[in-house]
Amino acid sequence: MSALSGLLIAVFAVSWSSIFIRWCGDTPALIISFYRMFWSTLLLFSYQLIANPAALSYRKIKKRSKKLMIIAGVLLAFHFATWIASIQLTTISHSLVLESTHPVIALIISPIFLKEKGGINTIFAAIITLSGITIITGQDLYLANGKFWGDMLALAGALFVSFYILIARHQRSKIELIPYLIAVYGMATLVLLLLIMISGYPLFDYPLVTHFVMILLAVIPTGIGHSLINWAARKIEIYKVNFTILGEPVIASLLAYLIFGEKPYGVFYLGATFILIGIILTLIEYSQKIPDQL
Repeated sequence: MSALSGLLIAVFAVSWSSIFIRWCGDTPALIISFYRMFWSTLLLFSYQLIANPAALSYRKIKKRSKKLMIIAGVLLAFHFATWIASIQLTTISHSLVLESTHPVIALIISPIFLKEKGGINTIFAAIITLSGITIITGQDLYLANGKFWGDMLALAGALFVSFYILIARHQRSKIELIPYLIAVYGMATLVLLLLIMISGYPLFDYPLVTHFVMILLAVIPTGIGHSLINWAARKIEIYKVNFTILGEPVIASLLAYLIFGEKPYGVFYLGATFILIGIILTLIEYSQKIPDQL
């Protein structure tokens, strides 16, 4: 299989994530997030145990890297908790387009944390993207349709995943990918379990079909989709990977329309156009610097 073919399959696989979340109905976002991370961790751990069990030893990893993996796990837990909640409170198209702004956020904060300076496109991309965000969220605030907070949660998810990806970029040469993901996913699982205990949600009291869908959420978007994205990123230029991933909001929005009859409204397309232009400018500016999508 070619890298491009694998990447196209990956984008189609991750595009089902929001659909599976909708099929979970009113199941709390923390529960969906927990089971996605739990089954993803178990899946990766089982694979590594068969492929190379020696890589599961973390003794030689430096303390700083271990601390960063813990932080990454916390950030990932909050990313999924906020983004999945956004899917339940706003349209799939709004959630995915707003969440996809994370490359712009990463480019803005990179000079602070990675000492990587962007060019003039950085400022222009940020302004264009912010304009698109304002159009979409401003519309929901004005309409008072209850979707504004879903939009805000999607942006919060983008912020959390931006910091998560920066840590992944910082650690990419210090630990192998699969052991890194097992540690981070495992930490995210523990954080989400703690949040569930604090919130008082039951852990198992959900329909069997919901549990099945949550397993699919881990296997297809994460196990197949994210794995193939990382595989492709090691074979072709990363900027090509990131441009291809922009197809997720398009495919997911189409699936949402075909399955749920859900379609964007108002000035969404205008705001989405601004955001898309901002992201494209960011990827052009940052084509050789954007970290692998994990």
